[in-house]
Amino acid sequence: MSTWGLVKTVFFAGITAVFFFVIWIHNPFAPHEEYELPHEAGKIIGDPKAAVEGRELFKQNCTSCHSLRYDGLYLMSVAAKPEWAQIEKTQGKPILVEKDGKLEVKGYFVPRDVYEAVAITDLEGLKASFGKIPPDLSTIYLSRGAGYLYNFIMDPQKVLPGTSMPKLFFPEYDKEAPEKVAKIVAYLRSVNDPSPGEKAKRALMGVVTIAYFLAMGALLWIYRKRIVSHMSH
Repeated sequence: MSTWGLVKTVFFAGITAVFFFVIWIHNPFAPHEEYELPHEAGKIIGDPKAAVEGRELFKQNCTSCHSLRYDGLYLMSVAAKPEWAQIEKTQGKPILVEKDGKLEVKGYFVPRDVYEAVAITDLEGLKASFGKIPPDLSTIYLSRGAGYLYNFIMDPQKVLPGTSMPKLFFPEYDKEAPEKVAKIVAYLRSVNDPSPGEKAKRALMGVVTIAYFLAMGALLWIYRKRIVSHMSH
């Protein structure tokens, strides 16, 4: 192998190693801050059954300001519009859930542009009240993690001073407040975290894809060497 070929090989191998290091070991987009998470809250957040109750708690406490389109939840004021049910069915994609061995529709994923067109007045009202439009929380668990979300919902000002997010849960008056918050976080986790079967499937697909590229790279390298060998004769 020539010096230039060796340099190229080392360079591309290094780029590949850095890429997989960032993706699998130290993803800069994943949350790295450490937030204290009570043991009991952690158990609840990891319980799929708690996520079901958490969805109802989210609807009751959070949809006055936030949507979660990935799971078919929209602003309370928008969902109450007479025309919204028809818009969901005609413009949205059904979100299916298995129940008693059967698939049921638990909501509709409506494209962002359609949703914002219908909700424009409601969103502008929130912007006037809070200074900005409260974000959709479909991917908040992936970007923030369990510890941050639990502490933020419990006491927004303590985690993010100056935030427009109001405090909704008061443990001094409601002993179940920590449990309710944990269930909401469990729900947010369930929207972003695939099932064990799906995780295994994705891991297998990743391994197969990498193996394919490695095999193709090796075959192309061998083929190139043969072509170069024939050209030299």
